[in-house]
Amino acid sequence: MMGNMFGLMSSIIVLVSASSLSASPIEAKPVTDFLVMADMPYTIIDHKNLAPTGLLGKKIAQTPHGFLMHLGDMKAGAEPCTDKLLTTHKQLLSTLTEQPFVFTPGDNDWTDCDRENLTPRYDELERLAFIKELMFDKAYLEKVTTLTGFKRQTSMTENARWQFADVEFMTLHIAGTHNGRRQVLKSDKQMAYHHADLRDSNNLSWLAQADPKAKAYVIAFQADIYTHKTEQAACSELVTANCDGFKIYRDALAQFAQSVAKPVLVIHGDTGEFCQQKLAANLTRLNAPGDYMFSDIAQVSITESKDSNGINWQITSLKTNKPLVRICN
Repeated sequence: MMGNMFGLMSSIIVLVSASSLSASPIEAKPVTDFLVMADMPYTIIDHKNLAPTGLLGKKIAQTPHGFLMHLGDMKAGAEPCTDKLLTTHKQLLSTLTEQPFVFTPGDNDWTDCDRENLTPRYDELERLAFIKELMFDKAYLEKVTTLTGFKRQTSMTENARWQFADVEFMTLHIAGTHNGRRQVLKSDKQMAYHHADLRDSNNLSWLAQADPKAKAYVIAFQADIYTHKTEQAACSELVTANCDGFKIYRDALAQFAQSVAKPVLVIHGDTGEFCQQKLAANLTRLNAPGDYMFSDIAQVSITESKDSNGINWQITSLKTNKPLVRICN
């Protein structure tokens, strides 16, 4: 009897082993989510949330994502732009994720560093050079260059592009204060306007180089070019003052979305609301969380759609896991 039992058990073991060997491994579902934030850390709440043991820090670690984007303003406008403060905040942000971390500068990082209520005050163009050297160092580049097709713009190296989940991503350097055209308090104004003209030219050139084979596009920058809309004429090399430094971008992005006839998601920071808005049939705007009012991170899922657009954006709060329902004004 015992011999029969041992024989039966041996047969079962052999069968189980054979079935394990022949079974096909379960393929991991590809990650199609990315994270995006802006205007942080501003407050002690942000610092606590973003710490490894904080609410957002733990959520980032628990959430599969391809990369994390920070759309500038890595400190509050009321804080002076000292080397020490910027370096401390950079160290915090660059350790938020094991995945690539992508950064584009904001006005608090350089254009607002000459504010009269700050001590010390800085020449904004000098701070721009410092922030670029600080943020885009060797360690940063080693990580971001693992993104598929990652490229930097030769003429303005803070601008980048890459592919993820059949979508082309690109960053444009568009900062608040109408992209450095207003409140020029310590730099030479003509030099500041010249640099703004160059940024406009480089940004539009980078946008025009979009890959026509992509299924959709994500275009990210810091300034809220929609809330800060004015009735003034567009700024240009001939019109440098009393002008709208963002009109050229609103027009270019609307034209781009119309020409590609594919889903386009524009993401920016700069203002307090965490909201989204449909600007056209295939053009969506996302105001990323931050700016002291929303200590949160947006989780964006790229999903296939059966309609003619082919791609959908599902935006949720990383903090609450709830879908974003707030509509931008």
